[in-house]
Amino acid sequence: MRYERQAAVMLIIKNGLILAVSRRDNPNMFGLPGGKKELGETIKETAIRECREETGVLVKDCIQFFERVAPPITPEGLPFYTYCFYALDWEGTPKNSEEGIVEWMFDSELTRTPEEGGKGAFADYNKRTLESFRKMYPDIVVFSTKNLTK
Repeated sequence: MRYERQAAVMLIIKNGLILAVSRRDNPNMFGLPGGKKELGETIKETAIRECREETGVLVKDCIQFFERVAPPITPEGLPFYTYCFYALDWEGTPKNSEEGIVEWMFDSELTRTPEEGGKGAFADYNKRTLESFRKMYPDIVVFSTKNLTK
């Protein structure tokens, strides 16, 4: 039996900044907290669990707003599904974990690669995720460095 390949990430916004976590193997590359689905859990449970494990933040309520399907990497392979949830209600103080460094970031830090002056581990995915989020939630402020004035 073949199982779908699935992962989930959580978008948490506070004061216009996005909660991000570094890659375990590269503390200079960041993405949204998340990871692979475990057997027996829903994709929403995956997003909540991974966020708690990686940041210490407990998401009490969230809603899915974006889905990406990556094609199989081999002809006999399966597509990889990534679901993004927005935290409507959460509690706790973000903290570093064995998974990585936790920081509040501007969207431009996550949507650009290091070569482009950013820190995005999955810059293109982050960009498409945030574009989708802004369409669905235009009244929620997410700062980009270009929105700031001196």
